[in-house]
Amino acid sequence: MNLIPEFRKKERNFMLNAFINALPDKVRSTDDFQYGCKFRKKRKALQHLYVELPQFYKKYIALDIDKPGSAYFWDSVGLPPPTFVIVNPENAHCHYLYELKTPVYYTEQARRAPQKFFEATDIALTTLLGADLGYVGHFIKNPLHPHWRLIQHPVRYELEDFMEWGVELKGKKNKQCLKESPEGRNTTLFDTLRLWAYQDVLHQSSYEPFQQDVDSKALSLNEVFLDCEKGVLPAKEVLSTAKSVGNWTWRHRSTIGQQKNRGIMQLPADMPKTAKQVAGASYAHANNSAKQSTREAVLQAAIGLKALGIPITQQSVAIRADVSMRTVKNHWNYVDTQVGLYEKK
Repeated sequence: MNLIPEFRKKERNFMLNAFINALPDKVRSTDDFQYGCKFRKKRKALQHLYVELPQFYKKYIALDIDKPGSAYFWDSVGLPPPTFVIVNPENAHCHYLYELKTPVYYTEQARRAPQKFFEATDIALTTLLGADLGYVGHFIKNPLHPHWRLIQHPVRYELEDFMEWGVELKGKKNKQCLKESPEGRNTTLFDTLRLWAYQDVLHQSSYEPFQQDVDSKALSLNEVFLDCEKGVLPAKEVLSTAKSVGNWTWRHRSTIGQQKNRGIMQLPADMPKTAKQVAGASYAHANNSAKQSTREAVLQAAIGLKALGIPITQQSVAIRADVSMRTVKNHWNYVDTQVGLYEKK
């Protein structure tokens, strides 16, 4: 296939030509996951920021490194250069693409042995580079889009080649596998994302880059649901969950990771007992009032969702009320008795 007109200036770049030729005639693409993804003809799809790699055959090992300055991580850990390093100019996070000389097929007739070899190599590279274990390699930053900074190396590999660079395929940590919880995909996403956010927030100095990381992680986790029966969650719903997790985690970052437990009020250990009792009584009174206020906020959120025709779940109520899932669960029976709501799975 000849290079499409939009990229004539790169006609002699055989690596980019190979990338284009590896894509099917119709490709899912998007500029913003918030508005979803759409199948487009290849010419149109390659005008967008993100494109989906074909999944019925693997021509590239795709890795997502959510760390600034990661363009040359491969060199620092003694790995061969990626065919493409696609850099986000806003935060210097990268996607690596290693092109394979021999694609690995995932059709019904395909042999399982090459697939296992591919997956083991993917896992090993992910671990060595500290890449995102939740990334499943569906959507990538489009290497032909001018928004990204592209570093390329004229190299292609057989899977066996990586072993010559000391890549061990045994004893490596498996890539993250999300199993849908009984409460559904929303709860699975929420619980997985919040646990990740508790660790990430400890390394952040300001809210905006932290929230961007949470948004990116949420969208990455959502891609894992592509293999679920119900598929992925709507992007707006994912980002709404990410916003709720990000806001709550940032507000409570000062108490996350503290090892010494001095009680819920965090009173000084040398505080006189009488003073602690007075403080405790005052706290209990204020806390009871706060509980009443929180319970009403949960109730009003549920009523508001019902009025809008939005499915009422503990997850959706938590997001609308801007409280934790634990808080909603504590007041769920009260909500049910007041307005007869039942959580829809």
